[in-house]
Amino acid sequence: MQMDDRKLKILQAVIADYISTAQPIGSRTIAKKYKLGISSATIRNEMSDLEEMGYLEQPHTSAGRIPSERGYRLYVDRLMQIRNLSRREQEIIVRELGDRIDEIESIIRKTARILSQLTRYTSLVMNSHISGSRLRHIHFVPIDTNSLVAVIVTDTGIVKNTIIKTADPVSPEYLESLTRAANDKFAGITIGELNRCTESEDYKRLVYRYSLLDTLIPLLAESLNTSRGGDVYADGMSNIFNFPEYSDVNKAKNLLALIEEKEQLMSILNRMGSGKGVMISIGSELDNNCIKDCSLVTATYRAGENEIGRIGIIGPTRMEYDRVVAVLEFITDYLTGMVERQLEE
Repeated sequence: MQMDDRKLKILQAVIADYISTAQPIGSRTIAKKYKLGISSATIRNEMSDLEEMGYLEQPHTSAGRIPSERGYRLYVDRLMQIRNLSRREQEIIVRELGDRIDEIESIIRKTARILSQLTRYTSLVMNSHISGSRLRHIHFVPIDTNSLVAVIVTDTGIVKNTIIKTADPVSPEYLESLTRAANDKFAGITIGELNRCTESEDYKRLVYRYSLLDTLIPLLAESLNTSRGGDVYADGMSNIFNFPEYSDVNKAKNLLALIEEKEQLMSILNRMGSGKGVMISIGSELDNNCIKDCSLVTATYRAGENEIGRIGIIGPTRMEYDRVVAVLEFITDYLTGMVERQLEE
């Protein structure tokens, strides 16, 4: 049995209607709504063929049909037309994210919130491990006479701000000189090497001149270790209750429990790979019984060839894939551009 154009059009119509209504679709509905130029009897026969081919399912004998996982896979691979985001949606993203990454944790929280608000699904944002990143800049900026903020920028665009209190007053001139000396010493080393550098004779001579470094560097290393990456942030978890698929309380609990289980969730995200572009896993492709009725759509943002983080949407297999992909593509492109501009400064 061949998959011809007519079957493809009928399958696309069934998927579009089911995504919109969450109700099994009958041949009369397709005939009335989609003007395919064929009778409902012909559509019914074609739907029967599509079921036999594994692209549709019939939940009950007397009910209409719904897409199968195989049907969704064919849809996202061959039939889906990605929507264009409206100017208003683009403006919301740009306004909320701003034009530079002031701190990685802040941008992650903002991204997760925007994703869940725009898609109305549950958003996931994973930041990459930074232990292998190299220090690009360290800036010590005074807040007042006894406190300063240390701003660390890595070669992958990751930014970390740490507020440090000092026992003795420090002047802006001293911090400016300290910044130059610290960059001469530490620029280009990895985060993992930062602690080991403090054992060198060069470092000890530097501390003799800038005694404050002996306090600052251990604090910076500790701060970077606590934000070493590989964590997953979620937003919009209550959104799942807006979908009839999760009217079953146990099913909703299973999904929420998985999202709270960060290590298991990270394992699923990592299995999807980190290639360029948007990646879609549907149902059993996720290889996890807790989310066998879900789809996960992810995309990465980068600095050159280095992955900075991954963003994603998890929701029912009856997902608005065309809209989700559009939002993910726009946000990852915007974040990538923001990182690259910052690295050029």
